[in-house]
Amino acid sequence: MITVDLRQQTISVEELFHLASAGSVLVRNRDGGEFVVEAADAFDREVAELQQSDKFMAFLSERCKEKGTVSLEDIERRLTQAEP
Repeated sequence: MITVDLRQQTISVEELFHLASAGSVLVRNRDGGEFVVEAADAFDREVAELQQSDKFMAFLSERCKEKGTVSLEDIERRLTQAEP
């Protein structure tokens, strides 16, 4: 991971993007805050879009409330019964 410390150097956004195209870049701002910049792929964009969807987030919230667990013993019993 490349580190860019803005307290010690100046870098353009284009230069930062060029560095990020080769791998993750840790950027320290003038206040000492740290940020990671890296190239986004289709999955990253999809995650960002879904996080903005109230409908999808409500769906996930409801799914979290479900108590749909299956015990290991139940799975073993089902597999044993399925064998010829």
